[in-house]
Amino acid sequence: MAVLGKAKTPLVPIKTLESSEFASEQIRNAIISGEFQPGDRLVEQQLTEMLDVSRHPIREALRVLAREGFVELRRNRGAVVSAVDAADVLEVYKIRMALGKIALTYLIEELGGMDARNLRALEKLSQNAIRFAQMEKQEETIQNDLKFQQAIIDATGLQRTIRCFSELTGDVRRFNCMLGAVYTDRLTDAERYVVALFHAIRDKDLAAAQRIWQAKFAKAVERYLALIKDVGSDGIATEAKG
Repeated sequence: MAVLGKAKTPLVPIKTLESSEFASEQIRNAIISGEFQPGDRLVEQQLTEMLDVSRHPIREALRVLAREGFVELRRNRGAVVSAVDAADVLEVYKIRMALGKIALTYLIEELGGMDARNLRALEKLSQNAIRFAQMEKQEETIQNDLKFQQAIIDATGLQRTIRCFSELTGDVRRFNCMLGAVYTDRLTDAERYVVALFHAIRDKDLAAAQRIWQAKFAKAVERYLALIKDVGSDGIATEAKG
């Protein structure tokens, strides 16, 4: 396992965020971006120097990240960046799938549909999905899709549902980065899982909305599990076996 040296990109100095929140945010972002790799040790002294904070906020930040699944706290080894395994993917997506069904039911059955302002915002995101799918790079597609999902959840106003779903988005970004997910049929996915879902929500068709939501997340799980087969137990990609 590698011992962390200096990050490739210097982490910004603390400004207004409270120290432990600042530290957890910076370390989390570095893991999501791939700057810190699975199996890397997160050495407290190095982190205090990079982030210009004392050891206490660093320790608290690492405990927070351990609860979120980004790091493991190991006896005699300290904090180590977690690898992604099948159990991680299944847990995160089962929760996100369930939260989405709660949100869709609440929006359509209890609220009587999404309000006009949120519906316009969701339509814009669905249009962007088609536009971004035709671009060479996939980053805009990924970010737009996460915004589309979060917009559905946010429209409910259910604060616990919103908070839980939002927190798990970091895991999805981590999966994408660590597993090197490549989306090869983005236009079809955009039409089938984004535009069609928008139409179902607009038309207040709960059965169709829930069916599309489940299919969308089931495909994501299938994609990640296929990638995990080509990743070693330390989280490092290996050559696919023929």
